[in-house]
Amino acid sequence: MKHKQEIQASRETLQVLWEEGLSGLKLLEQHSATIDSFLADRFAELSGGDQGLALVALGGYGRRELFPFSDIDLMLLHSPRLKGVVLEKAVETILYPLWDAGLEVGYGVRTVSQSIKDCKRDFHLQVAMLDARRITGSAELFDDLQGAYKKKFIEGRRREFLRNMSAGRESRMARFGGHSFQLEPDIKEGRGGFRDIQAILWTARAVFGLRGWQGLEEAGIFRPEERLALEESFNSLVMIRNRLHYLSGRKNDQLFFEHQEEIARARGYKDSKSILAVEIFMQEVYGYLETVAVAADLFFEHLDEVVGSTRKVRDTRVLEEGLEVINGRIQLTGSELLPAKPRLLMKL
Repeated sequence: MKHKQEIQASRETLQVLWEEGLSGLKLLEQHSATIDSFLADRFAELSGGDQGLALVALGGYGRRELFPFSDIDLMLLHSPRLKGVVLEKAVETILYPLWDAGLEVGYGVRTVSQSIKDCKRDFHLQVAMLDARRITGSAELFDDLQGAYKKKFIEGRRREFLRNMSAGRESRMARFGGHSFQLEPDIKEGRGGFRDIQAILWTARAVFGLRGWQGLEEAGIFRPEERLALEESFNSLVMIRNRLHYLSGRKNDQLFFEHQEEIARARGYKDSKSILAVEIFMQEVYGYLETVAVAADLFFEHLDEVVGSTRKVRDTRVLEEGLEVINGRIQLTGSELLPAKPRLLMKL
């Protein structure tokens, strides 16, 4: 009961800070730090807990991007020599207080070898492991996991990773809609939402070893103005998602009509003579989503060219010398012809 009250009080304090103006990434970082501190304290209650045991954050929590009501993804990484009773005690001590407080917790209890096997079967887990972060416990065990993961899934596997990521993105678009202008957009899974943002950053790390928007700019993949637009879109979507969670009182990433109006009012939008405040707000939301969506499209097209196509050629036809349609994309295949035939650019 004491632990339940402790964590509920911490989260209530965080909401008060949000109401007083703490927003954006600072709120996510503070929420992550609050959960880190709580879990580290519980881990310390284990007798010799750091011997052959590590507590690892995955996914958004691993990135320190823990939204108000998002799942807390954890892994208890353990040495093969640890007995079942020790692991049961660890789960009871570390995770039960989170469940008692009503938090959504996704967790796994694995050795290094089990982690690699599970990643091989589950691409979602494999991707979540890119953001793995040790909260507390054995640094040596965590380093072993990182080394095994990179060897198995990153080194020499970049085309396979890109193929899986591209297939997942196409599947997600088929489910949530192929454009950014949904009436009630899902800002996590929908086109141009957080999943597209993460898909860019995950793939940049796995394929090129690049970290963050700054790394992508320095590598010449995005221009400075594109990087700034992406950062602005990301930060704005973070603030909207924070408010959406608090308004809903639960994990919710879809901008339903009633929430659109509430958020527009809360963020200070006003009706004009010709357009409602909520319409102004949604125009901006669509702008953020479209900025991300176009960047993601261009990014994955670029990788198709650099790494090699991730899709089988299904439709190819020549429009004229130097211009072809390949899988629905019109491509300039004869750039050497441009000096003599500059009209190809107009034709394109």
